[in-house]
Amino acid sequence: MIIWLNGPFGVGKIQVAAELQRRINGAILYDPHELGRLLTKQLPKALQEDNFEDYPEWRQWTYQLLKKMATQTQQTIIVPMAVSKQQYFDEIIGGLRHDGITVRHFTLAATPTVIAQRLRQHGNLNNRFTLSHLQRLSEQTETPQFAEILDTNELSIVEVANTIAKKCSIRIKPAITNPLLQGAVQLGTGILHQFR
Repeated sequence: MIIWLNGPFGVGKIQVAAELQRRINGAILYDPHELGRLLTKQLPKALQEDNFEDYPEWRQWTYQLLKKMATQTQQTIIVPMAVSKQQYFDEIIGGLRHDGITVRHFTLAATPTVIAQRLRQHGNLNNRFTLSHLQRLSEQTETPQFAEILDTNELSIVEVANTIAKKCSIRIKPAITNPLLQGAVQLGTGILHQFR
């Protein structure tokens, strides 16, 4: 099974994915951003896109890699990645489903105010990239074909992970009960993601 986490920048996709990976036995975290960074790094400036989703190669390779993992392992694969266009959704997730692969697709939703609070907690509210994405949040609309929408405004990372696991009928290990330790783990996840 593939669990795809969609949603706007800063909503908590990486945090939820890391929480699920820690708590689902043998789960694989596939981060499509790594492939996007590789393409951007290797291509000359004249061929670079502002958004790596726009590379046809990124979409094809993401589809192929996920297909390989899903058909050649029995592990749960977690993918934290916003998909912004229906065409891209169809190429990747639609293609995987056409191949008979189970893809549970969740869009994590929150208000711009809540997202700004989350980013502030992670010390990531002052850079230009973050601010530009926050400005676009108010313009975005949820599209029904983009998965089951989970309102995360009042939910913690642990609660979102619990909800997803329950909806997918996946057995999940207990969460860390010490709030300081859980906070430290989430802070570490955020720091590692920022410096990749």
